[in-house]
Amino acid sequence: MTRRLQDLRLVITGASAGIGAALARQAHAAGCQLVLAARRRDRLEALNAELGGRHLVVEADVAIPADCERLIATAASRGRIDVLVCNAGYGLARPVATTTAADWDAIWRTNVLGSVDCIRAALPHLHGQELQDGWRGQIMLVSSILARRARALGAAYSATKAAQLSIAEALRVELREARIAVTSVHPVGTDSEFVVAAGKVGGTPWPVTKAEPRQTSEQVAKAMLAGIRRPRPEVWPLWWSRYAVGLATLMPGVVDRVMARTFTKPR
Repeated sequence: MTRRLQDLRLVITGASAGIGAALARQAHAAGCQLVLAARRRDRLEALNAELGGRHLVVEADVAIPADCERLIATAASRGRIDVLVCNAGYGLARPVATTTAADWDAIWRTNVLGSVDCIRAALPHLHGQELQDGWRGQIMLVSSILARRARALGAAYSATKAAQLSIAEALRVELREARIAVTSVHPVGTDSEFVVAAGKVGGTPWPVTKAEPRQTSEQVAKAMLAGIRRPRPEVWPLWWSRYAVGLATLMPGVVDRVMARTFTKPR
């Protein structure tokens, strides 16, 4: 069922840059009301000023459970939560052998538990809302193509994206009768701050080659907005990537060889 975007209320984590900021701009242009959340309040304020200053800004670190609860409580105090977009997260470029327990804990805390904590806090509010255009609300998790096929030097990040997909798949069934839509989003490599940030965190450049398909944050956001207007189980901004990873499950050895030739392996 198609929803009207005018006055639809979106809570977007990780809204200070990249896909989150691009979605905020496009949703604003479509008439949505926004709750913009991220750690960097200065960037949120600048984005909100760019959008006319009419949206709610909440400084929050999703790695902190109390911040997740405060974000949702603040958003719910202003009205409905039509869409919760769990977008906050970061990458880590490091081989498995040198990915420490602390690395795993930190990325899991942000990318996975940060999503779960926001969802858990939001669900009572979503369940209590009246149907609007056939839905009580929607949960959208920004996963990755790597949820279906991990890559070298990105095992920890890929694992968090696979976990987000598993959460989305379970939630879709659990919330079906409640008319709460659940959507996972699976971008390919996206041109944003992600690559630079992942290299800084891991100490190893995030592997990118000229042969790798890329897309902009704006292209991903456009596909996400279409998935909000008409909720669906999964959103694949680059349509053929869905079939490519499906084929990869049938020929894992072939994909291993391609990746081994394509991406530089650290010594």
